[in-house]
Parts: sequence; structure tokens; C-alpha cells
Amino acid sequence: MKRLLKRAAGTLGLRVFYTLTTFVTSVVLARLLGPAGFGTYAFATSWAYLLAIPATIGFDGLLGKELAIYETKFAWNHMGGLLRWANLLALIISTALAISAAAMWYVTKADEPQLVLCFFLSMSALPLMALRNVRRGAMRGIHRIVYGLIPEMLVAPLLLLILIGCAAAWLGDDLTAPWAVGAYVLATATTLALSAFFLDRSLPFNVKRAFPYYYRLDWVKQAWPFMFIESIHVINARADILMIGSLSGVEAAGIYAPVNRGAQLIVFVLMAFNGPISPTIASLYADGKKEELQRILNRSARICLLVSGIAAAFLLSFGRQYLLIFGPEFVVGLNALMILCIGRVLYVFVGLSSAVLSMTGHAQFTAISGFVGAVINVVLNTILIPRYGVSGAAIATTSGVLIAGIINTVWAYKEIGIHPNIFRKA
Repeated sequence: MKRLLKRAAGTLGLRVFYTLTTFVTSVVLARLLGPAGFGTYAFATSWAYLLAIPATIGFDGLLGKELAIYETKFAWNHMGGLLRWANLLALIISTALAISAAAMWYVTKADEPQLVLCFFLSMSALPLMALRNVRRGAMRGIHRIVYGLIPEMLVAPLLLLILIGCAAAWLGDDLTAPWAVGAYVLATATTLALSAFFLDRSLPFNVKRAFPYYYRLDWVKQAWPFMFIESIHVINARADILMIGSLSGVEAAGIYAPVNRGAQLIVFVLMAFNGPISPTIASLYADGKKEELQRILNRSARICLLVSGIAAAFLLSFGRQYLLIFGPEFVVGLNALMILCIGRVLYVFVGLSSAVLSMTGHAQFTAISGFVGAVINVVLNTILIPRYGVSGAAIATTSGVLIAGIINTVWAYKEIGIHPNIFRKA
């Protein structure tokens, strides 16, 4: 437990820094670009973030599970084969997705040249993001959680903020959304190089020396549920912005982006625990240590809920002041912020159940619940956004998240006999 807490503290620190830095970047961009320009930036980069999930077809999640098991069994040749196969597939699929999406966007949005240019730039970052995600998953699998997150959580947001600042100083009022997306692409490329360096330094020497063994089809079968599992997180984080941008315009998406970012503050401690706890769950379950696993989950859930509750209370009390930081135009999203805050706290209560199912050979159950939650999310967004705007998006997102989490919690108890919540005493 001490080792887990140490890793969680490291990832928590990185996520705090990431959250603060991206918050400052969002404020700067919102002030410089206005709701419409900021919405264009958020809309384009959200598409890249969303498509990065099918680009790896779940291998980033599978690496976090399988490499931990292979390392325990000293299966160096299997580790090498899995890494090579994951990288190759991610490169091929992400490139094909980027080209296809850019072509489709050009055909459908040719009358909006600035939005098209931003989308093209964001698609150029898609292969970079996919390869970086593979390396992040590999670092998690070999228990180098913090080093695996440093490029994405520390370097990327800081470099992006610096680039935006330099561009603003150089261009002044001529700074536009395409310049901001271009800075995003450059930051992503830099962090991919750093991720590759960290993984090369962290891999056991025996992996580099061993002849790789491949179980290509078997790995693909095991990986695809992780893609759906990760999709639910991305859909809950980004689909609302994408649908608002599509149904109500990029200005509405720009107003909703700070609302969604504020609500994410509530769940960042849960995300901090999910990274280091995933390989721990896989290892303990593989060794048959269910009682120890139950104790760790119980304590982790309590810590997550306590920290998340404090963050939610702060936003519920000072939500208006928070939105005024971005500009007076953004205060219209206050009701949506309140809805998301309440929903995120409830989700933290059931949030660890997804990692439990994924890391114990029951990823298919999380994939099913994730699909159900995603469908509910998209359907409700389609119905509620035209009627209630950003508040409708908040209701839809909250509903999809909670239903998926509740289903996972029930399945975790029925299939494994584990209670991934605060009530089961050790």
C-alpha cells in the first residue's frame, strides 16, 4: 500500500500541475481568442483526442496489464513482441484515421476555412498522440507510472503555454485558433520524443536482448475491450464539447469548455489512482491475493472520495467567480457547472470498478457498460442540447457516466467478489 500511495502521490502531483497549467492556458486562450476562437481550438483538438482511442485499438490499456504480468514471469520475449506489435498497429491505424477524417472534414466543412485548417492541424497530431499513448501504457505496465506521465502531464502543458505566450507576444491581436492548434501539434511531437526516450531507458535490458514472440490475433482480441473502456472516459470528457460544437456552434463549445474543465478537477484524484493501481490489481489478482486487493481498493476509494468532495464543494461555492476568470461571456455556463460537479462526485464513488474489471480479465464487462453509457450520453446530448444548451450537455454526460459506473460496480461484486467502494471494511 505504501508503494501504491507513493506512486499515486507522484501521479497526483503531475495531474495537479497538468490541471493548473492547462487551466492557465485555457484562460489565456479564452481571453485572446474569445468564445468563438477558443471553441474552434477546443473543438478541433477534441477530435484528435477522441480519435486517438481507436488509433491504438486498446493496446495502450493492454500494455498496462500484460507487461506487468510478463515482467512478473520474466517473459522478456513476450514483452518485446507486444511492444513492437502495439507500435506498428498504432502507427498504421492512426495514420489511416487522420487521412480519412481530414478528407471527410474538408468535404463537409469547406465553407469554414479556419475550422478546416484547425482540423487538419489537429489530425497531424493524431499519429503522434497514438504512439505517445502506447509508450505511456508500456511505462505503466513496467511500474514506471510517474515517468510515463511526465511527457504528457508535465512537459506538454508547460511547453504549450510557453508556445502560446510566444505566439501572443509576436502576433498580438493577429493570434488565431490555427496558431494555437499549431502550438498544440508542436508540443505533442516534442513529448512523443521524450516518451520514447524514457521508455528506452526504463525497459529491462533482457527485453531488448530477447527474441520477440508474437501472439498477434490473441493480443488484438484482448486489446479491443480496452479501447471501449477508454472510449467511455473520452466520450464523457469530450463528446459533449464535440456535440455542442456540431449542434450549437463553436461559440457554445467555447463556453462549455471551461465548465467541463472545472468539473474535471473533481475526478483528477481518481485518475491519479487509476494509473498506479491498475498493474497492482493485475499482479495481486494473478497471485490470488484477493484480501489484500480488497484492502487497497477500500482505502483508495476513501481517499479519492474525500479529495473529490473537497474540490466539488469549492466549485459549488465559487462557480461564478471561477467562470469570470475566463470572461463575463462564460458565466452563462454556471448551471451546467453545478450539474457536472454533483455528477462527478457521484462517479468517484463507483469509479474504481472499471480498473478492477479491466485488470482481472473481465474487460469485456467494462466494454459493455462503457458502450451503454456512451449510447446514453450521445442520445441524451442529441435530445437535450438543442433544448437546454450547455446545461443539457451536462445532464447527458452525467447520466451516461453514472449508469456505466453503477453497472461496473455491480459486475465487479458478482464476477470477482470485490467491493471497489468505501463501505467494505478491510
